[in-house]
Amino acid sequence: MNSEFELIRYNRRLPARIEIRQGAIETPYHWHKEIELVYVLDGALEITVNNAAQTLRVNEFRLINSVENHSLSAENVKCLILDISYEFATRFDKTLYSSVFKVVSGSGAEEELRNLLWQLSRTTDESELPDLRQYGLITDLLHVLFVQCRHENPGAVKKGENIQSRHVKLAIEYIEQHYREHFTENSVADQLGVQPVYLARRFKEATGKTFTKYILEFRLARSMDALVNKGMSIDDAAKAGGFPSKRTFVAKCKQAYGVTPFQLKKQQQSGDAPLMHLTPK
Repeated sequence: MNSEFELIRYNRRLPARIEIRQGAIETPYHWHKEIELVYVLDGALEITVNNAAQTLRVNEFRLINSVENHSLSAENVKCLILDISYEFATRFDKTLYSSVFKVVSGSGAEEELRNLLWQLSRTTDESELPDLRQYGLITDLLHVLFVQCRHENPGAVKKGENIQSRHVKLAIEYIEQHYREHFTENSVADQLGVQPVYLARRFKEATGKTFTKYILEFRLARSMDALVNKGMSIDDAAKAGGFPSKRTFVAKCKQAYGVTPFQLKKQQQSGDAPLMHLTPK
C-alpha cells in the first residue's frame, strides 16, 4: 500500500495542530513527523496503523507514533485529531529517536491521556485564551507519554530501506532547524554522512517531493505564517521564512501558487483558500 507524506501546518502559537473533524472522513494512507492522537467524541472511526485496522468508538483514542503509516475512515463521526510537533517533543529529550510510545489498555496512563484529550476537545469553545489552555494540555499529554508510555525501540531509527528512514527523518529535522540559513542537498548529505544521490532517492521515496521542493514549501509556509498570523511586513516575512529578499519570496510564491504573497494572504483571510489546503503547482 502506497503511503503519502503530509506536511502539517500548526495552529497559531502552538507546537501542534488541533482539529475537530465532524461528518464523513476518508484520509489516504499517509505519514508525517508529528505524534498523533485521535480521540472519538461521537460515532465510530476506523483507523489503520501500519496495515493493522481497528475501530474506535466514543471516548476511545489511538496514539500514532512519528512516521507511522496510517489512514482514517468514517461515514459519520466527530473526533479530535491532535498532531504534536516532533521537534517540540525532542527539546525535552534529544534521544527520542531511539524510543517509541505505547499506551497499555486499562492502564493509568490510558485514563490520564483520555481525560486530557477530552479536556482539549472542549477548549475549542473557550472564549478566553484558548491557546494558553491548549498549550498546557499539550505539555501535560507529552509528560504522560514520556514518563509512562515510553519504550526503547532502537530498530525504529536504523531502518534505511523504508519510509522510516533515519536519514530522511534527520534531513527533515535539519531543514526545520536551519531553514533560515543557506544550505544545499549536498551539504545536508555531507552532514549526515551519506552520498547526495542516496539522500535524494530516499527523500523522494519517503516524502513524494524532491529535497528542493520540500524546502521551498516549508519556507513558504513559514513566511506566510509570519505575514498572515504574525502581522509582519513582507520584508520581515521573507526573512522569517529564510528567503534572501522580498523579491525572491514574491517570485517563489507566484511560482508555487500562481499569486503574490499579499493575494494569498487576502484569499486566506477571506476564507476562499486557506493556506493549509493549498497545493503548489
